[in-house]
Amino acid sequence: MSVRNTIVLFLALSTLSLLVGCGSSSPAVVPPPSGGFTASNFSGTYVISVSGADYSTSTNFPNGGSFAVAGTLTANGTSTLTGTIDVNDPALAAALGSTVYVQTGLPVSDGTYSVTSDGRGRGSITVTFDGSAVTFALDFVLNSNGHGLITRFDDGGSGSGTIDLQTIASQGSLQALAFSLTGSDASQFALASVGGFSLDSNGNVTAGTQDFNDGGSSANLIDLSLTSQGPSSLVLGSSGTTGTAVLNTSGFGALGFDVWVIDSTHLKLIETDTSANILSGDAYTQETSISAGTLAFTLGGFDSLGDPFVAGGLLGIDVNGVISGFEDFNDSGSGTAATEPNVGGTCTLVAGRCQVALSGFSNGSLQNFQFAIYPSSGGAQMLEVDGLGLTLGAAYTQTSTTFGTPQGYGLNLTGVDLNSGFEVDDIAEFSAQAVGSNGSGSLSGIVDINDGGPDFKQGLGSSTYTPDSPATGRGSISTGQFDLEYYTVDSSTAIFIESDSSQIALGTFQLQSASSDPGAAQPAISMLRQATRVHAALRRRK
Repeated sequence: MSVRNTIVLFLALSTLSLLVGCGSSSPAVVPPPSGGFTASNFSGTYVISVSGADYSTSTNFPNGGSFAVAGTLTANGTSTLTGTIDVNDPALAAALGSTVYVQTGLPVSDGTYSVTSDGRGRGSITVTFDGSAVTFALDFVLNSNGHGLITRFDDGGSGSGTIDLQTIASQGSLQALAFSLTGSDASQFALASVGGFSLDSNGNVTAGTQDFNDGGSSANLIDLSLTSQGPSSLVLGSSGTTGTAVLNTSGFGALGFDVWVIDSTHLKLIETDTSANILSGDAYTQETSISAGTLAFTLGGFDSLGDPFVAGGLLGIDVNGVISGFEDFNDSGSGTAATEPNVGGTCTLVAGRCQVALSGFSNGSLQNFQFAIYPSSGGAQMLEVDGLGLTLGAAYTQTSTTFGTPQGYGLNLTGVDLNSGFEVDDIAEFSAQAVGSNGSGSLSGIVDINDGGPDFKQGLGSSTYTPDSPATGRGSISTGQFDLEYYTVDSSTAIFIESDSSQIALGTFQLQSASSDPGAAQPAISMLRQATRVHAALRRRK
């Protein structure tokens, strides 16, 4: 495992990574039980979104910085990638002697890729950034012809995100949206935001609010109007595939974004203004209620001391918005996830937003934590707004308490290595087999790891999964690379946190199907993009 000890990377928030073990250096590539993948499964125009840590150093960025990339890549079904992307990367710009941190509409050149039978793929793209050729190496796993999980996989940086086959949307189909954004502010403090708004037929925001958490503080940054400060908007171009947005509040003024359309229910946003903030994320169709039932959730970020923290669990919610359930958490590598069984609160939605005080919740100490929540078709977007830390994540209505076997799954995990301080971003593929009468089973597969430098094709080692009994949708995974607590969303999708003592991470694994219809609905797991980071040296705003 290559680690550059001279570089201190960013701790990951809400979103997750593998503890590097000593798996086989050359495990066999085995296709999933449902059938193998080829390069033809990656064919068409895909929206790509990746964010993470850039290792480029300069006087203003001695430890590197965070970055975000979003755009479209067109795969020809054999080996070639073309496309157009936006890059928001102050550390890279400074290293090149430039003050132009955001560069948009960059044509992709020399793009190549390959896909192995287990659905894992590798590739690279090159763009000209401020006159210099910059290459991003990519590592991904396909869940279907239309969706995959992806990481940046080179010596110059690390990050996580998604690839989704693009369709078009009309302006009229975007009537109300909820969003979640993560990144850093102009001072490289962690910055996260959630919000929601309604649009008229011209793309003008007619009503809406936005919440921020900047370096652990939400003072004067809660429930801000998106219309009282000045106009806000989200306007699509004539093609229905791209657009622009302005989110205008009293907290940060008018923030500008490029918009990349996945479909009429799901958009990707990347900040493109001159503020030197680096925000990117997702917008989904906004919902005005949360269905009564069980919610699976994960959150990631840092606690009141600036130490890395992740949490996950299952919460029941009734028709009155009353919440009860449990939380697993890992605070600063506390080892096996500690559990708080008596989480409670009430979500009373007003105009698509609620602010919940969760009693019995812990980030290493029990407090009445406050979260702003915006329900959407991509889950209930959650942001901590209490001044006791910064956590961001989402809760999803649970429709199944088990995941299917024997099946193949693609996994993305992003987080921080507590021993080295490096960000970790990993792609894995595994097959799950049922073995025990209690629903337990075995896992086998391969993981590609970027922990200060890329390590390709590492074995998972001896691996098992054990669901709770009786089945609740919660369970544990143990491998030679990492230990996880997982929570099923449906029969094909699970979210998880890492419970190791030397690494903090969260992520998702999703069912693979090489024969699926490219237009089939894909999982909308909003925290797949790289979660917010806090600078390892600064940690949080003092």
